[in-house]
Amino acid sequence: MKKLSIYFALATLLMTGCNHDKKELTTHKISGEQNYVLTYDEQLGPWGNTVGLKKSYCIEWPGKGFLSVSAERELMYLCFGDSTTTNAEKAAKAWLAKPYIYEEDGVAPNNKAVDSLDESQEFCYVNIKCNVEHDSTLATFAVNMECYALGAHGFYSVDYLTVDLTSGKAIHLTDLVADTNLLREAIARAIQDLEVNKDVHECLYDEFRDTICMPMPQNFIIDSARNSITVVYDLYEIQPYACGIPSVILPIFWLSKHVELTPYAKRIFGPDSYIKE
Repeated sequence: MKKLSIYFALATLLMTGCNHDKKELTTHKISGEQNYVLTYDEQLGPWGNTVGLKKSYCIEWPGKGFLSVSAERELMYLCFGDSTTTNAEKAAKAWLAKPYIYEEDGVAPNNKAVDSLDESQEFCYVNIKCNVEHDSTLATFAVNMECYALGAHGFYSVDYLTVDLTSGKAIHLTDLVADTNLLREAIARAIQDLEVNKDVHECLYDEFRDTICMPMPQNFIIDSARNSITVVYDLYEIQPYACGIPSVILPIFWLSKHVELTPYAKRIFGPDSYIKE
């Protein structure tokens, strides 16, 4: 009778364990702004040697315990250039306290924190935003940075971090493909052969137009339907600034013809999305 009770308890535990609701990702927003007046030893141009700087951020940060320590540090680095702490507020304050965006010949300008700037005058700025999209298994953080330093045009970037919510760990391209050299070749083929990437091909620098192997990207996005991976390059990396941030779509069914997917990738994308051995 005692054994029967134990078996019944175990069966009940297994049944409830199999039917529990998956933990829903929670986030909170942190934001801040700091203004500075920067003074350089030499004149910068028509603005003289003094210029205003506005630094600001608005970050959607995951709730405690959703990300592993290493994933939090990766996200911290993308947002604030800091991978030494998992305290987002501390890293954000340290980032705001750096009152310049570049140094003149390695020398930082004199600076003064101010409450506001005269926005009718030209000034520098750095703005960082981070948003997240997720389902029950994956979360993708998009970190957008926009910067203007009194040049001909501003600079902007977007970095992505995809996290497996089951483990809290960040996913990298090396977790999805068995051979990164073959992936680089597949990206070149996708640019040249797939209509969906026609705009990227037309805007490539000449050195990449007929190449058989593209640079290895660090950024990527997995689409919500689990049908494709989109790899993302930096400004200027494979095409001119005017063409924007280049992104190459790799349909999973097509990609699996050219690169062996890892067992982990096959679990993510499902058995109907790739070529079977």
